[in-house]
Amino acid sequence: MTLEEAIAETTRRVTAASPSAVVRVTRISAEEASVRAYAPAADEGAIKEATQDYTLQLLTGEGLDVQVLVYDITTSLPPEE
Repeated sequence: MTLEEAIAETTRRVTAASPSAVVRVTRISAEEASVRAYAPAADEGAIKEATQDYTLQLLTGEGLDVQVLVYDITTSLPPEE
């Protein structure tokens, strides 16, 4: 699996858990990325539940480090793309 495929699937899981989430991705290297989800505070648990096992599988099975960070969109506005 490529990093791009992992990012796409992680983003899909985030938006499935929180349809109103705004997602920003930072690629750190060929094997590492940060996915920041700006979502309502009430959706934080659902996002973590939807992505935690998957990102752990990516790390242990694929050697890809995709971190998911969740921010409350009411207090932390997403940066411009």
